[in-house]
This record gives sequence, C-alpha cells and structure tokens, in this order.
Amino acid sequence: MENNTINELQKKIHQTAKDHGWWNDDRDIGTILMLIVTEVAEAMEAHRENKQSSENIPQFSGVEEELADIIIRVLDFAGHKGYDMEKILQAKMEYNDTRPYRHGGKIA
Repeated sequence: MENNTINELQKKIHQTAKDHGWWNDDRDIGTILMLIVTEVAEAMEAHRENKQSSENIPQFSGVEEELADIIIRVLDFAGHKGYDMEKILQAKMEYNDTRPYRHGGKIA
C-alpha cells in the first residue's frame, strides 16, 4: 500500500465499506460506535491470549490487527459523515500540546 494521507486512506476505507455493502442501508450511529468498542475488546482478547500472529495477516500480531480494525472503523464512520479527520487530528494534537503534564491527575 502506498503512503497515503489520512484523508486519502479514509476515502479508500469508506469506499471499500460501501463496495462491500456496509452502507446500503442507513446505519445507527450508536451501533457504529459500539462496533468500534467491539474492536477494542477484540484487541484486549488478542492481548490476553498472547496472539503473536493474527489469523488473517500472520506477519502481524492479533493486537496489531485489531488496532488496525479500530482505525478502519473510525475512518469509515468519519468518511460517511464527511469529517476531515486529518484536520481534526492536527487540531486535537495542537490542543494536547498545550495541556499540562498528566493533566487531570489521572493514573492511566
């Protein structure tokens, strides 16, 4: 795969999802967000099971594959909504740079 910008990757991911029928019907936003959560849970399961090699892309671990699935689901949803994730990510990182060390006193 060539080096794409985030927006180019987002367009490709969303088009692939449309081509495979995932957007033929209107989809509930809550369901889409929970599918992202499901991918996070699958990453945790792969970690717990110490999956050193994923079943689908064996050159990567199970955790790596699930992290990719999280990003794919997020970018697919953003593509559907027309969000400019590249600008959003840049703006959020600029904001994060202004935050104090371990802001909010959170442990993790």
